Amino acid sequence: MKCFFKIFFLILFTIQTCFAQEYLYILNDGCILDLYSNAIKYFENSPILVIKDPHGLLLRFEILDISNDCKSLSSDTYKKVRYIEQFLAKMNNPVIIEVHVNEIPKECAIEHKRWEISTLIANNIESVMLIPKGKLARNKIHSVGFGEFLPPKNTSNNGGNYVNRVDIMILCDVNGE
Repeated sequence: MKCFFKIFFLILFTIQTCFAQEYLYILNDGCILDLYSNAIKYFENSPILVIKDPHGLLLRFEILDISNDCKSLSSDTYKKVRYIEQFLAKMNNPVIIEVHVNEIPKECAIEHKRWEISTLIANNIESVMLIPKGKLARNKIHSVGFGEFLPPKNTSNNGGNYVNRVDIMILCDVNGE
C-alpha cells in the first residue's frame, strides 16, 4: 500500500509540475489581476486599450483604415499586432482574435460582405502572429470574424466604442468559460 501512495504522489507531482510551467497564469487564482497589471504597464503609452473581462483580459484597438484590397492588414494595424504579439509571447494562455467590421469602403461592399472581410482580417492577424515568422504556437491562438454582428455596446465605460475594431482575448480559464 505504501508503494501505491508513493507512485501516486510521484505521478501527481510530475503532472502538476508540467502544467504549472505551461499555464503560468491559468493555474493562478489571480490570473485576471496579474494579467491586467502587467498589461497596463506594457500598453500604457499605446493606442491599445486593456479591459478586464470575466473570461480573462481583452486587448482592444481600432482599425483606422481598411486596406485597399479590403482584406490585408494596413501598416497601422500590422504595427499594433506586432506590438501585442511581443506581450503574448511571454505567456502560454490561449488567445482568441476577434475582428469586428461594421463600416467598410464602398469598393469592398461590392465584392465582400462585412463578416467575410472581418474573417479575412482575423486570419491575417493570426498568420502574422504564428510561428515561424511570428512568436505564437498554432495551438495557442484562434481567430474569428464577426463583421457587423457584434456592434459596440453603447455604454460610457466599454473601453472604446469602436465600430471597426480588433479584440484580442487572453483567456484565464482553460475551457474559455
